[in-house]
Amino acid sequence: MRRIFWIALAALALVASGCATSGGGGGSAAAPDAPAAAPKMDVKNETGDNGLLTPRAIIARYVEALGGEEAIRKHESRTTKGKMELAAMGMSGDVTIYAAAPDKMVMEVEMAGFGTMNNGYNGEVGWSDNPMAGAQLLEGKALKPQKQQADFYAPLHYEDTYSSMETLELTEFEGQSAYKVKLVDADGDESTEYFAEDGGLLLGVTAMQSNQMGESEVTTVFSDYKDFSGLMQPATTVIKMTAMGMEIKNTVTEVTVNDVTPEKLEPPDSIKALIN
Repeated sequence: MRRIFWIALAALALVASGCATSGGGGGSAAAPDAPAAAPKMDVKNETGDNGLLTPRAIIARYVEALGGEEAIRKHESRTTKGKMELAAMGMSGDVTIYAAAPDKMVMEVEMAGFGTMNNGYNGEVGWSDNPMAGAQLLEGKALKPQKQQADFYAPLHYEDTYSSMETLELTEFEGQSAYKVKLVDADGDESTEYFAEDGGLLLGVTAMQSNQMGESEVTTVFSDYKDFSGLMQPATTVIKMTAMGMEIKNTVTEVTVNDVTPEKLEPPDSIKALIN
């Protein structure tokens, strides 16, 4: 039970950051006499030796499909509300995610019959607090996904996040033609992302998820993209944990931007007690 809920929390946090925005943050303004920045090269049609679009061309198309870099950077914080369903267990709950640039995120889940779960990352400390496992500070491999999920401008940071990116093939994912891109980060951890050939949006992610029983493959499917406050975001996300025979469905009902106060990003008192 505990590991199922932890995977659900981690996957839902990935949805909030990975497919909408994430990471680093904007830079400082240039001095009045600073030279104008060189225009960025348009790489959206760049192809590799295999005749397929290069990863950076695919990412450039993805950013454009979301609404463009300028629109992404206009958002400095975001509140996302929705529903989480675990149909196999007959359970559902309300989800609220607070996120802010450059790297802060708190997720609260009110699960009927189970209680309140809270996990997050405040730029320095990552945590998890739920009725089954209690309050915990996260370290090492457990902290890594929290930090990645908190990256507010993630779609703009692929080349900084991954040491290797490769377009493997043009294939089919959930009934759509998609570019399959292999990603390897600095720690050697691999994941695969699927981007729509038509439109460029991210359709899904496959990666290994660590839990108490070891590692298992988890596939996240994004669909029903809608315009929320000027950016395209998936209104429906399904997390498939094949080894466990579980699916978690997340439905976004509301997104508001530039409205997250510092108080919303604070860890709960149970976590503060561990920090102190």
